[in-house]
Amino acid sequence: MNEIRITVLGSSSGMPSPSRFCSSFFFQTENYNFLLDCGEGTSFSLLKYKIDPESIDAVFISHAHADHLGGIFLLIQMMHLLKRRTPLEIYLPEETVQVFKLCLDAYYLFPDKISFSLNLLPVTDNFEFEREGITIRAHSNRHLMGNQETINTMKLPNRMQSFCYGMKINNKKIVYSGDIESGDDLIGIIDDADLVITECFHPKLDKLISLILENRVKSTLFTHIPAEMEGGEKQILTQAHKMGLENPRLAHDGLVIEV
Repeated sequence: MNEIRITVLGSSSGMPSPSRFCSSFFFQTENYNFLLDCGEGTSFSLLKYKIDPESIDAVFISHAHADHLGGIFLLIQMMHLLKRRTPLEIYLPEETVQVFKLCLDAYYLFPDKISFSLNLLPVTDNFEFEREGITIRAHSNRHLMGNQETINTMKLPNRMQSFCYGMKINNKKIVYSGDIESGDDLIGIIDDADLVITECFHPKLDKLISLILENRVKSTLFTHIPAEMEGGEKQILTQAHKMGLENPRLAHDGLVIEV
C-alpha cells in the first residue's frame, strides 16, 4: 500500500457533541500505523470503523487537554482485554510523562498487569521521529500560553507544552495543527504541504484560510468543529470557497482520506 490512508476517529472541539467524538486520527501506511491524538471516543470509533487496535504501533499526543488525551486509558484497557502482546509507544509532551505514569497506577493499569509493554516517550520542541520511511517532527505552538498567570499564582510545574506535528510520508508532506492559538502557529510549517489537517475553532478562520492560500497548500481538512456550528458546518467550506481555497474538506467521524 503506497497510499497514506487517514481515518477521522474524532472531529469535535472541546465541547462534547452528540454526533462527533473528540480529536483522533488514524494513519495507516504500508509498514507503520499510528494515532494522532486520542480523545474520548477513540476506542469506540476503532470498533465502529473496524480498525484492529492491534494494528496501532504508536500514539502521538499534541497536548494534554482532555479532548486530545482523554481516551488513551480506555484504549490501553481495551488493548489489554484483547490480549495485545506487541509493545505500544506513546509519545507525550514531556511535562505529561510522569503524571501519565501516576494515572496508569490510579486506573489500575499497572505495567506488570497489562498484557503488553507501554513505552512512554517525551516530546519536546524539535522532537523528531523516524521509522519505516516516516518522519514526524514536533513544533511548539502557543495554544496553552494563556495559562501562565494561573500557573505562576498556583506555583504549578506545568510548562504549557503544545505541539503541531509535521510529517513526511511517502514523499508527501502532511501537517496536523493540533490546537493552536492562531494561524501564526503554522507559519513556517505548512508551506507546500500536500495536506494540512487544521483545527478551525481557536484561530480566526479568514486569517487561517489566507495563510493556507499564501503557503500553497494543496489540500485542507478542517477539524475540531465547534459544537455551536453543529448543523451549520458548511459555513466553513462556503467561506473557504469564497476566498479561493481549492480542495477544502470538512472532517466528520468516519471520513477516510487517501493521500
